[in-house]
Amino acid sequence: MSLNQKYTWADFLRENPAHKEKKTKRTSSEGKKAFEAAYKKYIKGYLSERQTQLATMEKRAAERQNELTAKVKELRKAKKRAKATFYQTKVGKQSAAIASINKQMDRAKMLSKKV
Repeated sequence: MSLNQKYTWADFLRENPAHKEKKTKRTSSEGKKAFEAAYKKYIKGYLSERQTQLATMEKRAAERQNELTAKVKELRKAKKRAKATFYQTKVGKQSAAIASINKQMDRAKMLSKKV
């Protein structure tokens, strides 16, 4: 879902009943200014919350990757190559997940600077 769909005019009117009572139109200059200010405030909060979520996701993925790497090392020492290659693919998937999460974090940082 795009950021424009995260906060709509209806959400703005629910938060600001004074504008609803005045029947402020979104296209009016007063409505545009008020909505833009509220939108920026909401989106900054949303993006900062998203960054904290992504940081915890990255931490969990890194922990899982470390656990699987340790398991692969044990299996290699025991010369169980079939199981080791199976777990090695799981390690690769975790590293791909970490890369994806980092990409999302960079995007969220860029958007928060832009807004």
